[in-house]
Amino acid sequence: MLFRFLILVHVCAAFPLKCPEPAQWSLRARSHCPDPSKYFCLKNDLINGYSENCTIFDFLQPGRKNVLRGGLDADICSLDRYQPWPIKFYTNVSTNCIFLKSMCNEEGQVVYVNGNRNIDRSCRCDYTRGYDFLNKPHNPCFCEPSKEDCSCYLKTCPKTTDKLSPDYECHQEDKNLTVPECEAIIHQR
Repeated sequence: MLFRFLILVHVCAAFPLKCPEPAQWSLRARSHCPDPSKYFCLKNDLINGYSENCTIFDFLQPGRKNVLRGGLDADICSLDRYQPWPIKFYTNVSTNCIFLKSMCNEEGQVVYVNGNRNIDRSCRCDYTRGYDFLNKPHNPCFCEPSKEDCSCYLKTCPKTTDKLSPDYECHQEDKNLTVPECEAIIHQR
């Protein structure tokens, strides 16, 4: 009997609090709080973990999220998330900024602009490896994965000696006299 009790105590103490996933948020709020709209689960920098409570409801401007540091404090979104305007961060909905940034890691894709706490990443196709957009995006140089299809395909130029330009046009490598509209890709090593 004592052995079962020790196992039960050990298992209960082995799991630190983790905030519920968005799909489970309202269920947890209803089971934990008399007024579910005041439920929050936020990162608590003082204990290097998470805390949940039923006392407040707050929101912040786009690009920021609430954290606990003695009291409520504003913190910017993590590098892999963003919170666009006019969407506000509500403490009773999530502990993270709502949107996960696009990865730009499908076949032939590279990051064009990394985005920031308010804006998603934008992607482009890697013309240096022969990739072009499957469907032309709104902007000819890059696409916004959260708004449009950014699929790339391996484009074959009519002449085997031709290469793709930054504008995704086939040109002879030494004889391209036009100034491209799109920036050249500079591979970092």
